[in-house]
Amino acid sequence: MTSTVSDIDACTKRLEVAVPREEVAEELNRAFARLAGRVRLKGFRRGKVPRRILERYYGEEVQAEVLNRVIAASYRRLLEEKGMHPVGEPNVTDISMEEGSPELTYKATVEVIPPFELGEYRGIEVTVRRRPVTEEAVERQIQLLLQGAATYEDADRPARAGDYVLFDIEGFEGGEPVAGTRGENQAVLLGEAQNEKELEGALLGMKAGEEREVDIQVPATAAPNLAGKTLRFRVQARAVKEPHSPALDEDFVRSLGRGFSTVEELQRQVRKEMETLEDASVRSQGVAELVRQLVEGHPFEVPPTLVRAELEERIREVERRLRQENPEARLSSAQQDDLGERLRPQAEERVREVILVERVREKEGIRAEPGEVDAQLRRTAARYGMDPEKLKRRMILTGGLDSLISNILYNKTVEWLYGQAKVDVKIEEIEPNESSRE
Repeated sequence: MTSTVSDIDACTKRLEVAVPREEVAEELNRAFARLAGRVRLKGFRRGKVPRRILERYYGEEVQAEVLNRVIAASYRRLLEEKGMHPVGEPNVTDISMEEGSPELTYKATVEVIPPFELGEYRGIEVTVRRRPVTEEAVERQIQLLLQGAATYEDADRPARAGDYVLFDIEGFEGGEPVAGTRGENQAVLLGEAQNEKELEGALLGMKAGEEREVDIQVPATAAPNLAGKTLRFRVQARAVKEPHSPALDEDFVRSLGRGFSTVEELQRQVRKEMETLEDASVRSQGVAELVRQLVEGHPFEVPPTLVRAELEERIREVERRLRQENPEARLSSAQQDDLGERLRPQAEERVREVILVERVREKEGIRAEPGEVDAQLRRTAARYGMDPEKLKRRMILTGGLDSLISNILYNKTVEWLYGQAKVDVKIEEIEPNESSRE
């Protein structure tokens, strides 16, 4: 086989390939032999149909199939020899095998993962920070448990942090009510970081029956006709409810139903759980920093097709979240384009990351063992209440099993890389009166 490869750009190659006619003839012989073994024609026993008869009835079909197979095998072999990984199928043109010609020739344009030198990936130095689990942090967590068990009673006073406020709200634009903004008997716990800042500012200090107006910018995740707008919202407090937490005693500890009977046992368990969470946080930080350094150290071009697929999935995820809040929500074409531009750098980085991890996996020979695949299938099946074998058959048909195995391989390779890294854990200094993170 002779060939030339020229660059259209870093990720797109033009191939000109010539495959010896003998190679095509051998493949044709095998194809007709297989066909003869299964075809039935009147007057001939199975497997005894002459080649010339098969060619008369099936010649064009078999030749087209063989040419496709030979072309696919030859271009993949060529790219493998050049150290390139194809992305998707090539655009093949100018297929020619004239009578008497010694070669099958064709041209193709194909997108590839460009070859790059894999730099050092063992022993990457990673620095992470760990917060010590202090007595104050444990106390704060137990206070949250007490708050979760609190009862709330009406309070005839202005609302303050820690109170629940029930309220009605409606948005206006130019003095006219805006459809889709009215909410009745809404509830919010004041002092929570996830609350809308302007809304919480309006509710703080209000008493039941009071009304206020406040300008609020509608989040970008809202319905497309509202997203990003600043509207005047009218808020009316229905009720202010203050918390009454139970005492921290043995009765409260037993009421949690966690098998503890003393405050000291609860404190030890809370500390243990917080230490476990902190360990997980440290590992999460370390993996993120490791992957960031790996990507930063390999600045190669990434195939547009893979970036486009990643972007489309991210945009679909944004739409899924929107529809959870508003089933009618849809992103317009302009919004999708704008979102795509903003998410493109993240998508490119993610594609580069996946390519790099896969290259490390190939070099280190990391594989997904059958037991690992079966275990993941069982976990997935349990999540959906399905029989594992039934789920496996469905995933094979839809291509989902390949995706599951790819995820296993990715996670396994990242774990291997983290195990090879030089991780320096810095213990953060906590001021004597500083409380735990929220």
